Amino acid sequence: MVTSKTPKTMYKKLIHFLGDALMETTKKNGRRRREEASPPSLELPPEIIREILIRLPAKSIGRFRCVSKLFRSLSSDPKFAKIHIDLTIRNDTVSPKLIVSSHNLYALDLDSIGCEGIRDLAAKELDYPLKEDPIKFDEMIKCHVGENLLRLNPERYRRNWVEIIGSSHGLVCISPCEGAVFLYNPTTGESKRLPEMITGEEFQTHGFGFHDDYKVVKLVADGENVLNASVYSLKEDTWRWIRDLSYEHKDCFSSGVTLDGAVHWVFTNDNQRVVLAFDVKTEEFREMLLPGEEAEDCAHSYRNFVVGVLNGRLCVVNSCYEVHDDVWVMNEYGVESSWSRIRISLLYRSMKPLCSSKNGEEVLLELDGDMVLYNFETDASRYLGIRGVKLSDGFEADAYVESLVSPNSYGFVN
Repeated sequence: MVTSKTPKTMYKKLIHFLGDALMETTKKNGRRRREEASPPSLELPPEIIREILIRLPAKSIGRFRCVSKLFRSLSSDPKFAKIHIDLTIRNDTVSPKLIVSSHNLYALDLDSIGCEGIRDLAAKELDYPLKEDPIKFDEMIKCHVGENLLRLNPERYRRNWVEIIGSSHGLVCISPCEGAVFLYNPTTGESKRLPEMITGEEFQTHGFGFHDDYKVVKLVADGENVLNASVYSLKEDTWRWIRDLSYEHKDCFSSGVTLDGAVHWVFTNDNQRVVLAFDVKTEEFREMLLPGEEAEDCAHSYRNFVVGVLNGRLCVVNSCYEVHDDVWVMNEYGVESSWSRIRISLLYRSMKPLCSSKNGEEVLLELDGDMVLYNFETDASRYLGIRGVKLSDGFEADAYVESLVSPNSYGFVN
């Protein structure tokens, strides 16, 4: 029986073959140095080795760096890292990972999420900036949980809460404590702290995206309905004021969500809720109307909307003290008439789509503090946990692609 293989499967097999070839070359060269009398072994030219390395997953390249100075030299060039992440994303050859924040940072394979029968996921604890900063930690914990609770259960609150602002093009933007924002590579552990902006704001929110440059946008309240918009460019390593915006910010308590080269939030303008989009390339803002009266049919006085991404489409969900069972999805990006309402078999007060499983049929949700895998075709659902992590304390999560991009040297790449 002949079975067809997808281009992605064949590409992965080729990558594994090339990796094995590199390892074999390394072993032969080692034996050649030890056995001077033996015939010369096959040695690949550096330019061929570079072309092989650049098509391997970031983790594999990291392992090769440990066995060869040549491999380390070839793969440490910032231009190599840029080409590598561009190829990885364009060819869709590597499954994304999930970064999870819950009194710590963890990484787990998205491939394991879709495996039938697995409910207790294995995760790797990550090293990240300010992880063991006791001063920032004590200030935050005493403020939020109180000194008495901290004494009763110090292990439960032993580290800072890390806000995951967003993920884009191999880097993750995080805030491990108030006022500190970092660009962070979970694969290599490298990070860069962004310059601080001295403001007396009562409200702020961030967004993170990429278009030929990594950019962080920051919206800061300056007055009742005025938002100062600024953007940080990694290449320039500086903040720039863009413009002032006139919006109420009662809906926006979380970071913006990135899709199609833009960062999105829900704000209110003239008593009408809108999706506000920041174009990362042009650094311009645009509005998209919400579905209309049907989306506003919640009777609760505290009506909040959260923007998200559902299987590659923009969506908004309710987040308030009333129970809901629906999601609004924009089927054609930017086309306001394409909003449609999807009913689900789960009831929720707060929900946010996190990512899709590898088969694209299931979506990982944060639903009332639980991690739930939901199938929008069959309405089947499965509650998941992470081994050794108490998700009941709350969590944030986002998908990211492993890369070799250094936030400290990216600006030097032409």
